[in-house]
Amino acid sequence: MKIYFCIDSTELGREIAWQWKDQKKQFFKTWTPTINDIVLIDELNPEDREIVKHEIMREIEPELIRDRERRNQRARERRANK
Repeated sequence: MKIYFCIDSTELGREIAWQWKDQKKQFFKTWTPTINDIVLIDELNPEDREIVKHEIMREIEPELIRDRERRNQRARERRANK
């Protein structure tokens, strides 16, 4: 089963479907996605593809920051327990 996401692109003024390249890694707590991990499902020209990929990364950035802070906190706790 494939999991799809949609972004309402303010730059293009339409909804764009996308997914992660590796459908299994998206559930790993230690995985940090990059712009290269985004697969756009809708057909777009190369310039619009880059615009939407950057828009997706801006939208998920707060979540990525929280995940990074949570991983760093766990690492600090592990080091303190040694």
